[in-house]
Amino acid sequence: MSQTRRTFTEKIGYKFFPTLMLHRKSEALPLSINWRRIFILPTKPGLFFAFITLLMLIASLNFNNNMGLMMTFLLFGLAQVSLYRVFFNLRNLIIRQVNAKPVFLGDKANFKIEIHANEEKYDICVQKDNYENCLIHLDAEVNAHLHCEMKTLKRGWLTCGKVKLSTSFPFGLFNAWIWTRFDAQCLVYPMVESSPPPLPLHASSDGQTAVIAQGEDFHGLKPYQTGDAFRLIAWKRTAQTGELISREFQQTRGEKLVLNFDQVNISGIEQKLSRLTAWVLKAHQQQIDYRLLLPQFDSGFGYSNKHHLSCLKALALYGIRS
Repeated sequence: MSQTRRTFTEKIGYKFFPTLMLHRKSEALPLSINWRRIFILPTKPGLFFAFITLLMLIASLNFNNNMGLMMTFLLFGLAQVSLYRVFFNLRNLIIRQVNAKPVFLGDKANFKIEIHANEEKYDICVQKDNYENCLIHLDAEVNAHLHCEMKTLKRGWLTCGKVKLSTSFPFGLFNAWIWTRFDAQCLVYPMVESSPPPLPLHASSDGQTAVIAQGEDFHGLKPYQTGDAFRLIAWKRTAQTGELISREFQQTRGEKLVLNFDQVNISGIEQKLSRLTAWVLKAHQQQIDYRLLLPQFDSGFGYSNKHHLSCLKALALYGIRS
């Protein structure tokens, strides 16, 4: 019964108050702002302006001051022009598309709103929660962008949702705005572990290859390089040659690296995903052929950008129903 009443109420609302109901559902883009959905109200400076002008009108009538009346009517005319200008400044604005690049959990998602107009526009702002971004000047027949930032509180898909587009040009006496809702989404990757351990050595396959690093197995001697620790200097060999010689250590791992969710020795799903994300970034940076194994996901071996983004997406959407 309640569902039937709500549906009936929504139908009545769309019929008689379409501008109040439009922002409840995502709208198809490109979106052209027509005059029916624009709201206008005085701002705080506008209310103060109206109060002062009304006092001037009362005083001018009381003292029969023609100069005061002329000034009052001039100010009323200025307010009326401002009302029309703020309306036309928002009307016929076109929102072409909204998109956002993936971010890591903890960073801010930046939704880029592309706008266009057939005539010059000024002081167009977008508001979302406590965030506001304004475009001072929009040239005619030129695409420009507004940025809407949102906090990322969990991994997965983040929807832009309802935003407010407004303007108070030219004098700030009136504020015109519309509400709209975008279904654009931003993919939020898991948070990267701040100090992850080295890439796992046990997860190897297809033979062994030596990787020079500060491990436990002695590899040989090499000329001293800036940045080598003093404890690695081979002083006996240095005394014999007269040149600084440092010891070199190695660690070995497989030619292809396997990052397995079940083999991560840490409690908590989010902590595991955070560590795997750090390892995927490190493996991609070092151009290592790696494979990511998650429950119900197998990336296969690879190190290309496409493989890298596929692994990050799988980590972001792990356990989230589409």
